Amino acid sequence: MRPVLFTIGGLPIYSHGFFLLLGLLLGGVWLAVEARRRRWPKEEVIPITLAAFVGGMVGARLSMLVFYGLAAAPVTLDFFSLFDPRIGPGSILGAVAGAYIAGYIASRAIGKAGCACDAFAPAMALAAAVGRIGDYLTFEDGLGKVTNLPWGVAVEVQPGLSQLVHPTPLYDSAFNLLWFAALLALRDHPRMQNGNLLKLGLGGYAVFRFLVEFVRNNQVLAWGLTGQQFFCLALLAALAWYYARRWQSARQAVAA
Repeated sequence: MRPVLFTIGGLPIYSHGFFLLLGLLLGGVWLAVEARRRRWPKEEVIPITLAAFVGGMVGARLSMLVFYGLAAAPVTLDFFSLFDPRIGPGSILGAVAGAYIAGYIASRAIGKAGCACDAFAPAMALAAAVGRIGDYLTFEDGLGKVTNLPWGVAVEVQPGLSQLVHPTPLYDSAFNLLWFAALLALRDHPRMQNGNLLKLGLGGYAVFRFLVEFVRNNQVLAWGLTGQQFFCLALLAALAWYYARRWQSARQAVAA
């Protein structure tokens, strides 16, 4: 692994911080391009994006209490470590939830009518695809469980002894890159407007993350499932409930 990517004048540039920042920058650039294409005025883009960013950082950190319990509180509540380039802000799932909630609140606070949030869907996937490279290079959470698959990554468990493990950050990066392309292909579809593209993006990642958790090293809470998997199930249930209500309302409108 390579926790220090390179040095500049003796100053170490950490892989995690570098790819996290690069992912955020690329995602931000793509968001700006997509917002311009959708004619989303900057008076709305800027406050909603800033709110989503702050909400995402806070959500990423606080969600660690849900996934790992109060034992993680000393690290979780140390918000100064958010600026430590050697580590990440927390869970990407918590970041997604925090960003969505904060962005929604901001959009209502400025009186935004309708939803332009679909511009965020491809940007989030692109940012995650890049950011996960840093997780891989820093050996985050031991990468994954032991495997005998040919693409397993050798990890030294003690001097002279290594084992192959799943490179789960690379799985995540590859999925998000493909998901970015899929969301681009669907972004102008009539049914993928008014928030539907973003909800598809979130739902698709939730399904993938639920499955990949089986080869990650996260703490199991109950019934063989991790806290991250319970989060994914809750997100999918919320999306199902939302669309069930919309379908029911549409049926009632037709019947009337």
